[in-house]
Amino acid sequence: MTGGKNKTFSFRTLRVFSFVLMAPVTIAPFAAQAQTSADNARVEYVFKRGDTLVALAEKYMRKQSDYVTVQRLNRISNPRLIPVGKTVSIPFRLLKYRSSEASLSAFRGNVSIARRGQTLKPAKGLEISEGSRLATAAGSFLTLQLEDGSRISMPSNSKMRITRLRHILLTDSVDYELAVDSGRMRSKVTPFDKKHDRYRVRTPVAVSAVRGTDYRTRVDGETGTAFSETVEGAVDVAAGDSIDDAQVVAVPAGTGAAATTTGALETAELLAPPEILDPAKVQSEETLSFAVAPRDAASAHRIIISSDAGFVDIVAEKLVDSPVIDLPAIEDGRYFAKATAVSKDGFEGMPAAYSFKRQLSTLSGGAGQGDFGYRFKWSGAGKGKRLYRFQLLSGDKKSLPVVDEAGLTEDVITLSDLPDGEYFWRIGVTQYSSDPSDKEIFQKWTDFEKLTVAG
Repeated sequence: MTGGKNKTFSFRTLRVFSFVLMAPVTIAPFAAQAQTSADNARVEYVFKRGDTLVALAEKYMRKQSDYVTVQRLNRISNPRLIPVGKTVSIPFRLLKYRSSEASLSAFRGNVSIARRGQTLKPAKGLEISEGSRLATAAGSFLTLQLEDGSRISMPSNSKMRITRLRHILLTDSVDYELAVDSGRMRSKVTPFDKKHDRYRVRTPVAVSAVRGTDYRTRVDGETGTAFSETVEGAVDVAAGDSIDDAQVVAVPAGTGAAATTTGALETAELLAPPEILDPAKVQSEETLSFAVAPRDAASAHRIIISSDAGFVDIVAEKLVDSPVIDLPAIEDGRYFAKATAVSKDGFEGMPAAYSFKRQLSTLSGGAGQGDFGYRFKWSGAGKGKRLYRFQLLSGDKKSLPVVDEAGLTEDVITLSDLPDGEYFWRIGVTQYSSDPSDKEIFQKWTDFEKLTVAG
């Protein structure tokens, strides 16, 4: 592995799971679901004065007769006579819950949301419930918002299922589980305050767990390897179906874990954030372009563009194997860019975020001899008021202009009676934003062009 000190953990017939614990969400009636390994986990309940196992089952278990299972597991002789302070272990699968929901806080492009065979039309604020399937096509993105402020973001070419969105009544805690079938997902989880809050992200070969963190999950489409990369907080990665019964590997901030289809589990330090060269420059050309300082340890770089600092409303992204990253045109405005470097092992590194301004302002020109002299003409694109400036210099680019016309509103100027000689000329534009709240003025020049006048 590269990018730091690595540790390798190998397990036979391995499936890896990572778990993230979260806070409460909306209330809805519970519905029966197929049992998963998460159901085998248990809650520890401490009996209080007046509690009986029968009464507990009636109020908090799916069936009143479930008390028999709890009685047998805990070797309780009399379900109606349990000492105050006794700790009883109860499987999650027996507990009543209220269904919870997430909401669609942002989306762009071709986004698919389906539940129970029905396709839902994406709309901001749309409620997303347990059992939903979500997919993003190329150049498409979505973000889900949970009630406690936690966010789940899906970039392009990703598929995810929401297998659990539950609020457990007995513990007043949440039980969330998401399955990433392909592509990537980012979990920005608000720190938990309850012992039994659970948030898990599954992949075909892995599952992860945290109590408040910012981390990424990715399934490599070619190899099937599942990556968990921790940006903030810590993630626990375990082999097997349950984090409670397996060997746990801690993945703190700045490190990642990779589970392969062969059962290998590896960890590595993530690459440091890349350096974007001149990050504050105004992106004025037809397409966006970012230059990254090259490093030998990086095999690729990714840029994500968002309209907000929290990267909820993602508008574009690109992964390239070169230090120059070009992206399609976007509307004028203030944006945020997040850059990461990908190591040769496939781990995506720590992010660096920058703010920048996008203001389309292109400019090009040409010169030729006309009926009345030399005709200089230019063109360009950009919203808002545009004023042009024409400069003509004689003999040297560093000399003072012999012609300097500012405040031009037309796109052409004709000069007659130019003496023979060598000249250099250029066009400048002063552009005002079409946004009334943006008072900044943007200026740019074309490169000098050479013009030779001979009689």
